[in-house]
Amino acid sequence: MWTTREFARERGFTLIELLAVIGIVAILVALLLPAVQAARETSRRAQCANNLKQIGLALNLYQDSCGCLPPGRFNTYDPRDLPALPSCPLTIEKSFLVMILPYVEQAPLYNSINQSVNIFGVENRSAFAISVNTYFCPDDGGSGVPRGMDMSELSRYGWAGAGERLNAVFTSYAGNIGSLLADALPNPGSGCRVAACARSQSNGCLCDVAPISYAAITDGLSQTIVVEEHATATLYQWDDTVYTRYGWYFAGNWGDTLVSNFYPMNQYRKSERPVPAAPASLHPGGMNLLCADGSVRFVKDTVESWAFDAGAGDPAGSEQTRPDGCWTGLPSPGVWQKLATRNGGEILGADSF
Repeated sequence: MWTTREFARERGFTLIELLAVIGIVAILVALLLPAVQAARETSRRAQCANNLKQIGLALNLYQDSCGCLPPGRFNTYDPRDLPALPSCPLTIEKSFLVMILPYVEQAPLYNSINQSVNIFGVENRSAFAISVNTYFCPDDGGSGVPRGMDMSELSRYGWAGAGERLNAVFTSYAGNIGSLLADALPNPGSGCRVAACARSQSNGCLCDVAPISYAAITDGLSQTIVVEEHATATLYQWDDTVYTRYGWYFAGNWGDTLVSNFYPMNQYRKSERPVPAAPASLHPGGMNLLCADGSVRFVKDTVESWAFDAGAGDPAGSEQTRPDGCWTGLPSPGVWQKLATRNGGEILGADSF
């Protein structure tokens, strides 16, 4: 018969056996962890795609109701902000995301906004910090919660006092203004006139040329981008000011809710020059894109783009803007730029992107 002490000694692990078990567990964890992380990323990417589908449905309902898509950005017509020429206000105002709020089940939030005054006015600041789940990607953690916003631009135009602090919700999505940073809004500097070529170069679906209906998207609804990812967390690598100045869901400025395929996809991974108006995603290998037909595609960030100067952060051509706002000297467009135009006449095969 074994004594109790002998039985306990017989049942115990040796040090070598214990180390072997720990090693096996560590190997299993190392093998399992990437699979778990990949599954989580797949889930986050799917949620992001679903958000874009909801935005696409909202744009379709807006078009059914109004007969056209919303402009990418709006001029302000607040009497407190108008210069001598009332048709040429100085500041850009609300975003297209504000205009589709009723169609993403946010009618109360839309109704709380005073549409007759500037979105930055004190009357509308209660809307700044209200989160809309559809407007942020799970991978872009800083966008869905209120955080401090840079007040320098508001102070510059007299919409905020010195030392004033406000929180805002940022968005992970932005409308596509086209293949160029084309400014086709009237302004006092141009005498309220917009050159014809500037209008033609405003070639996106959510741009300065309005109204645009689905019928005006002659390149094909399934081959034209309407909304792209614009992860604000990618701006944090530049500095805190950039991170807090761009991406406000309610503002219609470039870098807030408008981006351009003038820059390659995920430009922040390819250049050290900050460009807030460039499409950006935190999904590995590419980004989700909403097309005009309502479909969402995941396009790899190796998609063909025109030549790019990583050092300068701009296209590698002799491009420049003339005094009338028109671009010249542009390099030959790639698939990425062709996807951004609504009426460029390009032919893209199914295997192009």
